[in-house]
Amino acid sequence: ANKAMMWRMGLKEWAAQATYTGVFEGITLKPDAIKYKNQGGPITGAIARVEAASDIKNRVTATRLVTLGVFAFAAKKHSGHVYLTVEGDGFEFVIEVPIKKEADARKFAAKINNAARRTV
Repeated sequence: ANKAMMWRMGLKEWAAQATYTGVFEGITLKPDAIKYKNQGGPITGAIARVEAASDIKNRVTATRLVTLGVFAFAAKKHSGHVYLTVEGDGFEFVIEVPIKKEADARKFAAKINNAARRTV
């Protein structure tokens, strides 16, 4: 970490920014916002989950239907993938994640959820 930047920002602000920022599979998390492609919004109140295709099928919304396509209901369970879903005020996105990155996806989902709780 850059010590000069840390002192300019103040230790508390620097620690919050360092903890609640990151990028995973094209999702950008900032201390107060989250973005994926042309979607996103404030982090406050956002919820992130790592789910199997069958879990998403049980909670499908219009946005998920568009994201996964009309074949989302008929598709067989993809044993090689999980899905990182992020829902917030005015946005929702679903990212397909290779199963080998599931642990990283779960860590990033926890980071999103912690950031969302921190801003409440």
